[in-house]
Amino acid sequence: MLNYYTKVPQGLDQTVWITALDWFYWVLGAFLGGFLGHIFQLQIKGIDFIMTALFIVLALDQILREENHISSISGIVITVVCLLAFGKTYFIIAALLLLVLEYYLLQRHQQKELKK
Repeated sequence: MLNYYTKVPQGLDQTVWITALDWFYWVLGAFLGGFLGHIFQLQIKGIDFIMTALFIVLALDQILREENHISSISGIVITVVCLLAFGKTYFIIAALLLLVLEYYLLQRHQQKELKK
C-alpha cells in the first residue's frame, strides 16, 4: 500500500526508498507497540474489528486505484485456496510463498514483454 501513497522525488530510486521506508516503519512500529504495550498494558475492546475494517478499507482503495486487477484477484484466490487446503494454522505461510512466486513470475513476464 505504501507504493500507492508515497511520492518519491524525481531522480531517486523508488524501489530503494520504498523498501527503506517500509522497513523503518515496520521496525519502529513493532518497537513502539511492544514497548508501549508492555508499559501501559491496555486492553482495547474491539481492536480486532477495527484492524479488520482498516484492512478492508485499504484493500478496497488499492483495488479502486489499480488499472489491472490481477494482483488483487489472485491475492484473494490464493489466500482462500490456501486457507481451505492448509487450515487456519499454516495457510498464511503457503499463501505468502505462492504470492511471492506469482509476483516474481509476473515481473519476469513483464520484463520479457518490455524487451520485445
